[in-house]
Amino acid sequence: MFGSQTWESEEHISDSSVTPEEKSISDISFGQNGWKPTIRFVLAFLSGGFVFLFPIQWEGQTTIPLDVIMTLIQNTSMVAVELFALGVILAGGILTTVAEIHYRGTPTFSERTEDLLELEYWRTATVFVLFRLFAVFFAFAILLDVGPQWLLADPIINIAWGALVITVALVIPIGAIFVNLLAELGGLQFIGTLAQPLMRPAFHLPGRSALDSAASWLGSFSIGYYLTRNVFDRGGYNKREVFVICTCFATANLGTVGAVAAILGILHVFPVIVLLYTVSTLLVGAILVRIPPLSTVPEEYIAEPDPEPQFTGTVGDYLRFAFSEGVAAAEKGDSILQSSFSGFIDGLKLAGTVVGSVLTMSMIVLLLEAYTPLFQYIAEPFVPIMSLLGIPDPKLATIGIILGGAEFFIGGTFVVEAALTTQIFVLVVTSAQAIFFSAPAPMMVDMFDDIPMRFRDLFLLLVMRTVLLVPIAAGLTHAAAAVGLL
Repeated sequence: MFGSQTWESEEHISDSSVTPEEKSISDISFGQNGWKPTIRFVLAFLSGGFVFLFPIQWEGQTTIPLDVIMTLIQNTSMVAVELFALGVILAGGILTTVAEIHYRGTPTFSERTEDLLELEYWRTATVFVLFRLFAVFFAFAILLDVGPQWLLADPIINIAWGALVITVALVIPIGAIFVNLLAELGGLQFIGTLAQPLMRPAFHLPGRSALDSAASWLGSFSIGYYLTRNVFDRGGYNKREVFVICTCFATANLGTVGAVAAILGILHVFPVIVLLYTVSTLLVGAILVRIPPLSTVPEEYIAEPDPEPQFTGTVGDYLRFAFSEGVAAAEKGDSILQSSFSGFIDGLKLAGTVVGSVLTMSMIVLLLEAYTPLFQYIAEPFVPIMSLLGIPDPKLATIGIILGGAEFFIGGTFVVEAALTTQIFVLVVTSAQAIFFSAPAPMMVDMFDDIPMRFRDLFLLLVMRTVLLVPIAAGLTHAAAAVGLL
């Protein structure tokens, strides 16, 4: 499948003669950054890390600040929160419809309107247009309690609306504020630079790929793809490196993993989840890059090769290098207030594209689960494997992982009523699957058609990732429980 006949392009440049230059960090001349960007970087980095990862005591439980913020908002006015969620779904449906009309040419809108409404952002596949439109009808039916009883049954509505929609509608824009602080004010560069010594020996990737991976982890897979595409076009990556980065490291971002953890009610162990998710992703990536199909992708460039120098230095050198890169990024960025506001707006837009699809897909899945044996039939052959691995609620876990390949949110939240161990296990697996067919897979196929990436190839890699992730995540989850982290 990944033989030479698969990888065709009109123009390529072999990298067989490309030798990266070796440089010592001690030879680098660091810029003289002032105290303002330094303080901006430190505050942004600490606040982002605090909200997502710092454990605090709240009402007798250990949790993280993001959970407290969401709880306070919902306690203030649940009616306002539900109206906000409805507004997000309605806006997503309307803007998606306008974009669909415009790009189908029936009729088209002015360039000024196109730019003002950012119609390109709302453009999507036909199936997701339908999902967002159906979500509008579902939302009004739920809030007005108008519709057949089989559709509005409490077990279905409590999960689809009460657990999923409300949480996702809140956590994405709130989380985006702090994610954007990390991404725009130096956290991205700091984390990416520190990871550089790991990338070449562990994953056969240039150090600069750590930035793409961090962008996906802190921002979104689409940001990571765009960064990768940009470097690829300039000769910074070859085809194999691009394929590895996109299929091994553009996993679910920190904010969305937090959203699912909030839905499952397990934010109190979110730092542990992040640790298990990160370790699982790295272990699977280190394995996959060494075996077909990824190891057989040709190392060809589409532009004049521009290999990254291989830096050498002590741990102290790398810390100084990473801090300097972070401060330099903060110096070019906006103020903390402006970055927070930009993050919130980006989060609102992302919520507009996600919440409607989550509502429709969750309704479909929950209705099928409640009234048909479809998922039981699909999961049945794999349930013994889950039992053998010691996962409680093995059938729920199996179905959640299968659904995760289609859509991360649905797969991760399917186990909302399962045991804690099962919830953490499924969340780790679905977060790290990376090749979700709801959006990342189509986007990869579209953006990297000159490699080319094909759905059949991505499906094979999704299966391979899942096969590796299941035992790894199970082992890590049991180990975390054994040492008292869960």
